[in-house]
Amino acid sequence: METRNKNEQNILWVILSISIMGVSMLSSFLPVFANIPINVLLPIGIMFTCRMVFFEKLKLSTLIILRAAILLAVFNILSRDIYMKIVLIFLAINILEATLTDFKRKKVWNGITGILLTISVYFLQTKWVDLTDLAPFAHIYEANMLTVWGSIFWIIAYTIWNWIFVTNEFSDSIAKLHIGILLAPIASCLLLWTPGYWLIFRANSLTFGGCVQIYGKQEIEVGLKSDAFSKFVNCTKTRGAQIVFMIVNIVLMVLSVILK
Repeated sequence: METRNKNEQNILWVILSISIMGVSMLSSFLPVFANIPINVLLPIGIMFTCRMVFFEKLKLSTLIILRAAILLAVFNILSRDIYMKIVLIFLAINILEATLTDFKRKKVWNGITGILLTISVYFLQTKWVDLTDLAPFAHIYEANMLTVWGSIFWIIAYTIWNWIFVTNEFSDSIAKLHIGILLAPIASCLLLWTPGYWLIFRANSLTFGGCVQIYGKQEIEVGLKSDAFSKFVNCTKTRGAQIVFMIVNIVLMVLSVILK
């Protein structure tokens, strides 16, 4: 396949990003009718039919478990408070998985950020939101720091940390796709003016975006390949840049915890 020109790359990226955002929002508000086919059945099919690297298998497996388990909370088979605590535990585990991978690849500075980010999950507070007056079986949950600004700072820190991890783990084309996957939950929260929804939007955008990445990997590698973007990524991988990112993230996480 030939490398696409800049306009074609941008159009493809925008289409993928908007699609991931829309599907994420839909499946977040409709945990039964949208979430199950999109975030459970589709990923299971992807796992059985597509070639995946170990980290992709690990990440997709944990996401499927939580996306399926939400049904237990929706139908009150499992306490909703307990389910949301499990969500935070899985969030911490997922961050730690990526952090250990960073240390394994000797990406120490981002690994340090990952450890602190894992610890900071303890300070997130959750709330279940019943929306059945708007649609059948419509439910969603929030996860917030003590203040709105605290939540915003934490989201920014996570986003920077995760994207740095992606650039260390995957190709530049996949890293470009993940800008859209990372921006999708942020844009959704801005649209609804509710940062508390970021966690569930992030989980669902990562699940569907992961399916897009795995199924269309060959096309994405070519379709989003950009020399200019690769130069930018290489700049972010320098020791100095990685230290700066770590310091910025530490400041953001401290602020997210201490703001009251």
